This record gives sequence, structure tokens and C-alpha cells, in this order.
Amino acid sequence: MLLSKVFQLANRPHEITGRVWNKVDDWMDHFSATSALPVAAPPQDLIAQVAHLLQVTPASISTLTGFSGLEEHIAERCGDLLQRPGPFANFLNGTPTLGRLCYLACRQLRPRMVVETGVAYGATSAYILQALEDNGFGELSSIDLPPLRHDADRYIGYLIPFHLRHRWKLRMGSARDVLPRVLSEAGSVDVFVHDSLHTYRNMKWEFGRALAALRRGGLLISDDIEVNRAFEETIHNPTVGRWVAIQEDGKNATCGAMRVGGF
Repeated sequence: MLLSKVFQLANRPHEITGRVWNKVDDWMDHFSATSALPVAAPPQDLIAQVAHLLQVTPASISTLTGFSGLEEHIAERCGDLLQRPGPFANFLNGTPTLGRLCYLACRQLRPRMVVETGVAYGATSAYILQALEDNGFGELSSIDLPPLRHDADRYIGYLIPFHLRHRWKLRMGSARDVLPRVLSEAGSVDVFVHDSLHTYRNMKWEFGRALAALRRGGLLISDDIEVNRAFEETIHNPTVGRWVAIQEDGKNATCGAMRVGGF
């Protein structure tokens, strides 16, 4: 197993620095302060929270239900993974709460450019792409660093329906290596989604880069904001207007979103 990973890494030298930094981040996180966020809203309040974040009526959000067919597709593909497991643990999949948050936000904001770090099987990516397809507008640029396994690459985005992939651009590598280039190419970003390495150092770095690139009124969305204080520190950035934190259904975790001011 170890020799196999060494061989794969030797064939991907551009990933070595990113993987080493990820290991360092993991170790350093043992010394990070734990989250002190106030109680998050329950998942059944998702529509009200999105409406508050975007300053629209809950009724205008509740009509955006185009993800039902997608969720059937995801459930079917997840069933296939139970029979033939892939390289990612199933608990790494984004929850329906996070997916619906991304879908509803993207439907309402009609983003031109969405940037996402962390893909795995692509549950959250699928919700974003479904929203863009329903809008008839927009592109998702995703960044992922797969595990060192010979078949890992082909499983990235496994849950994404093929008819949505024409709006998707996947970049391979660590966010620290690839994200600056993606943001520079994009010029400005409408929605940024963090779901990669959940360490304090990495989340703070990604959040800082994202806030600098987001347009006025744009959104930063993050999974697992309870694991450290990166999210709660970033909401005090003077560029941030409103923010929400929502408990995730089916997972002992919290997702959150913050909106850049000037809207």
C-alpha cells in the first residue's frame, strides 16, 4: 500500500507540496481553538435563513424546488457506491442541507462564476450545477486533490449527472496551489464554496482569498464551520454584511454562509 502511494506521488510531482502542507495543517490543527459559534438554526429553517441572508421573502425561496429529481439521482448513485465502494468515505459527501443551501443561493443570485474547493463524489457540486442549469446561466470551477489511489480520479464527481457537466470545469491539485490561479482567471466570483481541508489555517486562507475575489453581494459558503474558529473570525471582516449558520441534517455538523456587503 505504501509503495503504491509513493509510486503514484512520483508520477504527480506537482502535488507533492500541496499534500505536504495538508499534512502539516492537520498536525497544527491539534493546537487550534475550538469553535465558539452560537447555536445554529435547525435544518428545517433553511429557507428562512437563506431568505434572511439574501434579503428576500421566504415565499420567493420556497418556490425553488428543482433539486428533487437530482436528489433521487444522488440517492441511486450512492446506493451503487454501497455495493461498489470508491476511494472516498461516504461520510465525505455533502449533506442535503449544504446542497440545498448552495442550490437555493445560486438560483436566487444567478451567479456567472461559482468556485468550489473540495469535490470528492460531487454531491454539493451536483446541486450547484443543477441550479446553474435551471438558471440557464453560469459556470462552476472546482478544485480537488484526490487520495493516492490508482482509480481515484475517475470517481471525482461520480454523483454529478452527465447532462450537467457542460457547465463544470475541474482543476486537479491542492487549493493552495490552484485556487489563486482560478480566482485570477475568473476576475471576480459570485459564489465561493469551501469543502476541502477543514483545518483552521486552510479555511482562514481560503476565506481570505475568497472575500478578496467576491463581488459585492456575493456569497461565501462553507461546510463544517464548527470544527474551528475560522468562520466565526471571518464574519467580523468589515466586508461581510449578513451571515447564517445552519445545522446539517443527517450529520453532526454545521454549514454556514456569509454575504459580502454593498448589496
